[in-house]
Amino acid sequence: MYTRLHVLWLAIFLLFAVLILRLSVVQLVDGEEYLKKAEENNIKKIPTVAPRGIIYDRKGKELVTNEPIFTAMYIETNHSDDVKIEMAKNLAELLDMEAADVLEAMDVGVNLDGQKVEPKQPRYTLKKIKAGLTEEQVAKIRERPEKFPGVNVVYEPKRLYRDDTFAVQTIGYVRSFSGSQQLDKYKEIEEKNPDEYLDWEQVGNDGIEYAYQDELRGKHGSKLVRVDAQGRIVEELENENPEIGHSLYLNLDETIQLEGEKFVESHLRKLRSWEMGRYRAPHAKNAYAVMMEVDTGKVRAMISYPDYDPNVWQGKISEKFLEEEIKYVGKNGTITSVPPDVRGSSNPDVEINRHPWSILPMGSTYKPLNILMMLNEGIIGPYTGFNDRGAYHYARSTNPVRNDNSHAYGYLNPRTALMKSSNVYMAWTGHQFYRRTGGEDGDALDILSKYNQQFGLFTSTGVDLPGESKGNEDYIDMVENGSNSVLGATVLASFGQAQRPTALQLAQFAATIANDGVRMQPQLVDKIVDSEGNVVQEIEPKVMSKADDIKQEYFDVVQDGMELVTSSGGTARSLFRNLPHKVAAKTGTSEQDIPIYDGDRFVRLKRVENSVMVAYYPADDPKVAVAAVVPEGGYGSRGAGPIVEKLLELYQREFMDKKESV
Repeated sequence: MYTRLHVLWLAIFLLFAVLILRLSVVQLVDGEEYLKKAEENNIKKIPTVAPRGIIYDRKGKELVTNEPIFTAMYIETNHSDDVKIEMAKNLAELLDMEAADVLEAMDVGVNLDGQKVEPKQPRYTLKKIKAGLTEEQVAKIRERPEKFPGVNVVYEPKRLYRDDTFAVQTIGYVRSFSGSQQLDKYKEIEEKNPDEYLDWEQVGNDGIEYAYQDELRGKHGSKLVRVDAQGRIVEELENENPEIGHSLYLNLDETIQLEGEKFVESHLRKLRSWEMGRYRAPHAKNAYAVMMEVDTGKVRAMISYPDYDPNVWQGKISEKFLEEEIKYVGKNGTITSVPPDVRGSSNPDVEINRHPWSILPMGSTYKPLNILMMLNEGIIGPYTGFNDRGAYHYARSTNPVRNDNSHAYGYLNPRTALMKSSNVYMAWTGHQFYRRTGGEDGDALDILSKYNQQFGLFTSTGVDLPGESKGNEDYIDMVENGSNSVLGATVLASFGQAQRPTALQLAQFAATIANDGVRMQPQLVDKIVDSEGNVVQEIEPKVMSKADDIKQEYFDVVQDGMELVTSSGGTARSLFRNLPHKVAAKTGTSEQDIPIYDGDRFVRLKRVENSVMVAYYPADDPKVAVAAVVPEGGYGSRGAGPIVEKLLELYQREFMDKKESV
């Protein structure tokens, strides 16, 4: 009995000894680590989002800025799920949100029904609930912290776009990083360095905002804060200020861009009205225009109409905008394919296929390049004549090529063929070119493609914007799919009915003709500056290619012909009367067949006429080139022509008159 008692006491003693030893280890050895973990639970590092750089026009007028707004952020607390759900309901009522949306933003691993869900982010990551809080909402959150545990209000920069929709498709817009990861740039960042961006920070999604994302994005700061059990910030321990991103000065001119946009809107309305009589164009709802300087490539205006308010991307986007609006206005129609504006149609999904898109046949605007190519290839000389009888038969089994209204222009040379816009003269040269290059087994189309790209057609213009289309060389597709012969494709291409460039390519093409074959890169950005206004980078003019193999004599012929277009007897004789200098131009009325379907059944082809025009100014000392495209706008001189005229008048006023008066 005595022995058993000693054994029992010994066992108790040993147990207490082990317990005391363990407590000592915890306190003396592991105490510092546990203390650090305890402190980490109430010390948080809160990122401070850096404002994006400002975007200015060429004169320093603000186009895109930032404004500070109140944002509700959530720091997860140790409260129960029931408390978190109740808090989400309280906050939803205050912020006019759905409770489920608030709880999803909190990302605490539970839904509104109390069921466990997989969190998207680490537990103690700062979560954004809503931006743009009112002062009243902020006051209520701060007055009742026990009702909103874990919710803090911070300042955040919000991208602010102008109400006048200045070049919106060109400038682009921003969205949260989490909503932008379908874009290649951000997808790659997320894969390689998932911590580089904050989920809620605004990043460029299109246009200049996207192309210059790295320059516009600033360097984020941070605050080291202590929070209480309610997740409320009670003390700021450290502060690292954010650095604003670099700002951009564009080459766009505020006055030319805005007045140009307003004119396009009113002009399209006029084209659709009965005021136009037999020239009425009832479906002319879209227009695209570009103005760029000949020897620098600086883009002074880029109009894609209709436009939209880029501020719609701030916050939650309405389903109506995504379903009914964005497909018609969300892309830049001067560089990529944009559908016709069929809003208001009873069946827009069907109606959208009954009209041409923004990339369409260039029509007679191609003729200057055709003449230049034929001269350089030795098919014709500067004074080669041909009798235009109104129609040209290039093959027995095909319909003849005809002029507008089958007009017979009589004896023409290269200059007057451009002046009168003779389809017959061009088709004749195309036919001779086909024969000289080897017929069906020859390389006519390859040579044609080489010249096109040399002058900026169907290749990258080099513009600093994402999503640029190369257009389409339909004459190549015709041969490859067997719908036409090499002869037919070559002849159709000679007067612009078998190729579809972008509006920007047309502007670069016109500028290259004016610049004697020197093709300049279109440049939207002039310089990049830091927050102090110091120049970080000057964007220098860049030559894309030179047509050194073409004689100046041949350029002179084409340039003379384009100047004749705006003279008495030319297709644009009614335009440019208010300008002090002569204009060189080429009108285009491109015909396009649109397939009409009844369900899946093909019914017929509907032929429409698109209006296209290119020009440069002044004719004898080119400073600037312009291109305009109006789908279903009718004659080039009536649909696109007035837009070109207006832009050139604005350039004369804003650049040349003011320069001459200095």
